[in-house]
Amino acid sequence: MKQTDKIIIFTTENRTWGGSELLWSATARTLTQYCNVHVLVYEDLNLPKWLMDYVDINLHRIEVPKLSRLKKIANRFLPYKFRFKPKDRRAEIIKTLSADLLIINQGYNFNGVRLMAYAKSQQINYVTISQAVNEAFWPNLKLREEMQLGFKGSLKNYFVSKDNLEVTQSQLGVYLKNSEVLINSFNVPYSNIIEYPKHNAYHLACVGRFDFSAKGQDVLLRVLSQEKWKNRNLIVNFYGSGKDIENLKDLMLLYDIKNAVLYNYTETIEIWKHNQGLVLASRYEGLPIALVEAMLCGRLAVVTNVSGNAELMIDNKTGFIASGPRPEYVDEALERAWDRRDQWEQIGKVARNFIITKVPEQPEVIFADKLMSLINKDQNVS
Repeated sequence: MKQTDKIIIFTTENRTWGGSELLWSATARTLTQYCNVHVLVYEDLNLPKWLMDYVDINLHRIEVPKLSRLKKIANRFLPYKFRFKPKDRRAEIIKTLSADLLIINQGYNFNGVRLMAYAKSQQINYVTISQAVNEAFWPNLKLREEMQLGFKGSLKNYFVSKDNLEVTQSQLGVYLKNSEVLINSFNVPYSNIIEYPKHNAYHLACVGRFDFSAKGQDVLLRVLSQEKWKNRNLIVNFYGSGKDIENLKDLMLLYDIKNAVLYNYTETIEIWKHNQGLVLASRYEGLPIALVEAMLCGRLAVVTNVSGNAELMIDNKTGFIASGPRPEYVDEALERAWDRRDQWEQIGKVARNFIITKVPEQPEVIFADKLMSLINKDQNVS
């Protein structure tokens, strides 16, 4: 038993490990000093070894909810409210544990609505974390109502950027007064100083899962397909994995791009030992951890003006912001960066000095304190 018998449960709606998992997992580890922590994840989520081996965290691997083939067919013809829904074993575990607080981590701002509804029906205190918001996705009437009830019923709704919160409020048509913006955890030392790399060519890293609909690598490749970029000593290094990897390879061949290189998983520090800057052509985000990490490592960034990107950057000072995720806008921002390529090292230093005024050294400790305060406040009231 810990210093207290309070129980916190973390559950994530995601089934692939990525930046959306950093905050809750780091916070869960931090909270084991103070209370009993349980983590509920789907069985096909590829967890890091440290989390699987961390004995103070009670880890529950849950079977992915599934419907029989017959029920799937029936759902095609049934109205939404009468459709069959797969049984979610998380509900059983949550009820058995009698948690003081349930943390619902969402990749988007709507993945966890069913779990929110369950927690609300059982009078279980919960908070939500929304890791990204897609402005191109607007919920239908049913989902909108579920989101409204879910967000309103939580003790607190956390978003990783101000823009994500504002877009969510627009999607719902209500102000979410019980909401707050917080900073994600990151994978580089806060005090880290990495020597600026010297190359014969200029190297930019494009870091993120290969998912064109979100990360927009296709937009960047269309920019690089222009003859002017092919003839410049600029190399773009793509780091990541994901469903669009084959499409990425095909576009590199289609456009005959020789100055782009594809890498599998690479340690974050190693990326910034090799690259002089970051380039992202995202269509939507939360607030990319890759951007925070690049700036902490003293690297400039070229990003699109979506979601929270512009909240941690000053255009033409800490990096370069493209007006939107279109080739012509990314090209324009990249041109501005190229014109000042002899200043990239200095811009990176300015970026680092700026980001440490915006990002705390240990976001997970701050988040853990917030969660414990919520529990204590609720129990004092009751």
